[in-house]
This record gives sequence, structure tokens and C-alpha cells, in this order.
Amino acid sequence: MKFALCALPLLLAGFAQAQGPETAPALAPESDILTEEVRFQAGTIASKAYLTLPKAPGPHPAILVAPEWWGCNDYTRMRAEMLAKLGYAALAMDLYGDGNIAHDPKQAGLFDAQLKRDRTEMNARFLAALKFLRARPEIDGERIAAIGYGTGGDVCMQMARNGMRGLDGVIAFHPFYKVHSPNPPILKARAKVLVCNAVEDPYIREGVIEKFKKEMKSVKTDLTIMDFGTAMQSFTVPGADKIGAKFNIPHVYNAKADASSWKAMQNFLTALWKPADQ
Repeated sequence: MKFALCALPLLLAGFAQAQGPETAPALAPESDILTEEVRFQAGTIASKAYLTLPKAPGPHPAILVAPEWWGCNDYTRMRAEMLAKLGYAALAMDLYGDGNIAHDPKQAGLFDAQLKRDRTEMNARFLAALKFLRARPEIDGERIAAIGYGTGGDVCMQMARNGMRGLDGVIAFHPFYKVHSPNPPILKARAKVLVCNAVEDPYIREGVIEKFKKEMKSVKTDLTIMDFGTAMQSFTVPGADKIGAKFNIPHVYNAKADASSWKAMQNFLTALWKPADQ
């Protein structure tokens, strides 16, 4: 099942008039894919996640989708649906619990800080989502990757740094590079990592990326960083400009970088699970 790059702006068009982080885009027609609201225990929280599946027979490779600091909002769900249209099962993760969504930066920062304060708990929540996917009969449990946006990208990269078993690859879009050494330490990362870097992101201070590279190199991570020269934070999120203006934060959508990074993700996933004899 293939997805034309030129169709990306059309799928995102319904999101372009977003007035806030929780504004709903036009979701995929039910006839195209299967969608399901799912619940499971994840660490100390009750996770209310969103599962999308291709209608074609499985088992399908699967992608975990970690949201920006707003939480598992409709944008995150839309990305899961886009992945299902590509032929992947996808789980838009609820990392805050009970479907909590932030409506302003102060609340988002609080939710995010609570999530990352306890690294063991964060790991448990992510691992529970991975195990949920592996238990589904529609899923190929030997082919699971994760993508994340903003702070969700950091969560995914941290799981790669932790050496999480069963996670083959990670793609992080405009992350903040806040990754730490796990305890107990590991010798080698298992997941390959692609970072779609927002070069003009004012949140990323000098030296941060070099420190991140050194941290990932310490466990021999297969790491690729792809620079998007004119991109800023949230460059993949249509409507980010209005959200940025509303809350006076430097979040700016970049349609060209969005489309290019989505294509880079597709290429990464294709190569990740390419048969050894090809």
C-alpha cells in the first residue's frame, strides 16, 4: 500500500485552520481504515489510546506515535491514521493517562514534567503500549517502530537509548534532544534512530545536539540526523503558526519540511524492515 507524497498537504488541509492544540482536523473516512479507542494499564495510569489499522489482512508492522507536549490530541490521531493509510498499524499513545490533553503551554509543561520526572514510570508507560501492540493479532510483533513529535520525539529517543527490546527503529520530528543515560546502563542500543531536526528551532541551544550525539554514540546507536534548514519547532503541525501567535511561542508550520520529513520517515521504515536478501 503506497502513499503519494503530493497528497500530504490535502490530508492536512483540514488542520490548517486550527485555533488551538486540541482543535480537531478532518479524520480519515471509516471506509479507508479501521480505528478503535483502546484502554489498557500503562505503569500507574489508565491509558486511553487510539489504534488505527489498514483494512487489508495482517499481520501489519506497527508504529507507536508519541505526541507533542499537548498530549494525544486529534493531530496525533491524524498522524496515526496517515500511517494506517500507508499500510502500518499505528497507536497514538496516551502518555499522560485518562486521555488528558493540555489546552495551554503552562498545563502542557506540567503534564510533560510529570511524565519525565520519573524515568522508570515513563519507560513503563511506553513499554505497556509496545506490549499492547504485540498482543494484538493484527500486528507483526517482530516489526515495531516509534515516531514522536517535539517532546514525544525525546520520549522515543530515550527508549532507543534505554535499549528497549522489541523496538526496531525511532523517528523523532523536531525534538529537544533531552536524552539521559539509563540506570542500569546498557552496552549497545538496538533501535535505529532518525532525527528530523528543525535547524532554526530557538529552543535548541548551542552544544545540545553535540551532547546528544555523544550520548547516543556511547551505546553505538545507528543514528542519522537530517537537517531542515528553515524549519522551527512544530514544523510538521499545520496551524502551528496560529497556536504560536495565540500563546506567544515560537512554533511555526513549514509545509515543505513537513512533506520532506514524512517522506524521509517512509524511506527509513522501508529500509528498516527490508528483507536481508534485497
